[in-house]
Amino acid sequence: MEHSEPNNEIKQPEAEEIIQESPVNQEAPENPETPEIPESPEIPESPESQESPESPDSSVDPADEETIIEEKARRKRERRSRAWFIAKYVLVNVCRAVLAFTFLFSAFTKANDPVGLVIKLRDYAGALGMTAIPDYLLYVPAILLTIIETVLGIYLFVGVKRRRRVAALATLFMMVMTAVTIWIAVKNPVSDCGCFGDAVILSNNQTLVKNIILLAMAVFITANHKMMFRLIHRDWNWIVTIPVVVGAVALFSYCTYMLPIVDFLPFAEGTDLRQTVKTGDALDMNYKVSIVYTNGTDTLLLAPEDDDPDSTVWKYVETRNELLEDRLDATTQFYVVDQDGDDITIDLLENEGYAFVVTVPDLKQTAVEISGYLNDLYEYCNRFGYQFYFIANAADEDTKHAWIRDTAAQYPICESDDRTIWQMVRDNPGLMLIDSGKIIKKWSRIGFPIIDYKKELQPDYIQQLILSKRYAAKPLRFDQ
Repeated sequence: MEHSEPNNEIKQPEAEEIIQESPVNQEAPENPETPEIPESPEIPESPESQESPESPDSSVDPADEETIIEEKARRKRERRSRAWFIAKYVLVNVCRAVLAFTFLFSAFTKANDPVGLVIKLRDYAGALGMTAIPDYLLYVPAILLTIIETVLGIYLFVGVKRRRRVAALATLFMMVMTAVTIWIAVKNPVSDCGCFGDAVILSNNQTLVKNIILLAMAVFITANHKMMFRLIHRDWNWIVTIPVVVGAVALFSYCTYMLPIVDFLPFAEGTDLRQTVKTGDALDMNYKVSIVYTNGTDTLLLAPEDDDPDSTVWKYVETRNELLEDRLDATTQFYVVDQDGDDITIDLLENEGYAFVVTVPDLKQTAVEISGYLNDLYEYCNRFGYQFYFIANAADEDTKHAWIRDTAAQYPICESDDRTIWQMVRDNPGLMLIDSGKIIKKWSRIGFPIIDYKKELQPDYIQQLILSKRYAAKPLRFDQ
């Protein structure tokens, strides 16, 4: 036990020296040299991680290659499908826009000129042998047709809640119209269908082609009705529908009693008849005259030089003038003859100054109450040196004598074709003011201007009359 203590004392300093001499506890020299670190030997890459050099003998796994090919084909199909969807989407809405515009424009032309629409319906009724239908009954299908086209047009345009039903109704409507145009293209009962009134006049064959194209469009959008986008919320359709339909009915009613707000007729205000009317031989060569008869089922067309058919079987319908040139040049049919049968067309056109022309397409249906106004107008024209023409349809002599007897008319009754007179002013009777062959103003029978009968002639009085909004409401009279 005594010898153990010295040994411990001797070993303790040695341990302390070892700790002091350890490299960790030694202070680093001021300028130590950076020891060179031997480069670690390169570890060779495993054969799996090494890229195998390309060689003709190397090949891809057949399963992976098939997957890549299938992915490329799938992406190609997706691109084609997306392109076809976009093209189909655009085509559906283009067809929808074309149909909507066609319906709305057709409805506007009908509401703008209801009298012309009734005249066209009368032609259809006559071709079917229904000549006894009065004109006021024809206004019923006229306004219904206007409303149907308006509703279909606005529904297709805005994209209503039930798009499929609307597209199907448009298809059904076009099927009926196409069937009608096939009939008129084959039988030729009328010169034109009257689809767009006098705004756009098409031949029967052109109308048939047009309706076939529109029918194909209607079928296409019916099959793809879900692609029609909506312009307004599906619950707000009434906000657009009601004002448009009410506006169409209001326009129809206004133009029935007044005149078309947009005059597509060949005798529109501002037309220079000296430039548009052909006379003499040029007029005779410009159109073909046909006399129309019917037996209730079939229609018979005869030339003026042909013999009259059996009156017990065939009934006279009308005398039709078919233009041999552009149908839009309808004023070439204009002619006027006096009570002696002499052609006075050139006299009317070449007249210098103002001329008041009263147009009466149906003398039998003209109210006698209007005669007082017309007699005063005739006297007014004589006082101030204006020309006055009373142009009626080629009525029988008994009708003309009855009018003169009942109205005490002092003016001569000139004659013209009733269709031409209807084109001059869409009313019975109507009033037209012509200045040196140029149409200045037109009035309907309830819009005849109030003329100061005792007013002295002034250079600007006629201009004041043209701009005046004072109408000779019932009873029709002059200010005296």
